Amino acid sequence: MKQYVVMVAGGTGTRMRQTTAKQFLNVEGLPLMWWTLRRFKQALPEAEVTLVLHDSLFEEFAELETKHGSAGARNLVPGGAERFHSVKAGLAMLPDAGVVGIHDAVRPFPSVDTIRRCYALAESQGSAVPVVPVKDSIRRVDHMNKMNQAQDRSMLMAVQTPQCFDLATLKSAFDTPYRPEFTDDASVMEAAGHDIHLCEGDSWNVKVTTPEDLTIAKAFVRSAWLEA
Repeated sequence: MKQYVVMVAGGTGTRMRQTTAKQFLNVEGLPLMWWTLRRFKQALPEAEVTLVLHDSLFEEFAELETKHGSAGARNLVPGGAERFHSVKAGLAMLPDAGVVGIHDAVRPFPSVDTIRRCYALAESQGSAVPVVPVKDSIRRVDHMNKMNQAQDRSMLMAVQTPQCFDLATLKSAFDTPYRPEFTDDASVMEAAGHDIHLCEGDSWNVKVTTPEDLTIAKAFVRSAWLEA
């Protein structure tokens, strides 16, 4: 079955507190997003990649490709107001048959095994969402009633990407108005009445959101642990 990737890089990275968008920040000689795309090329050499990017960053992206070589995306699509709209714009570029993985461009280090595992499960079951156990203690906070309560973390999992789905089913699920609870692709599928199948995630598959995350990402690149 044909494999597709929608790489979501629609944000401008305000939490990074830098003028450069976080997906373009230099990590050991390459823009962060280049590491992400290289990992997918390693895992799925024949997959077609659609990159969803904020339209204000198109010119900078072209300059970076001139400097560093092609990022590996076949399609370049402007992002929308929310992640939901960016994913929907990316899906509109794709046919109705195949398996698609939606991945955050600033998660540069999913293992090859993790990527392949997600696509294989989605091909057989229709969906695959990688998760890892929550490590920290968790408390539920009720601001209105000024209360908080400990939660059983054994019942909770942290969600990662790539979130992979049957392409036709996902496109149909996204044919709906945006709702605030659509924080990821699995939530859109779930709202459309589809079961979500979980699979083993990857502790190295971190999302680079803050300056501290960037420091960790640079250490990852230098680490032998990055061997796929």
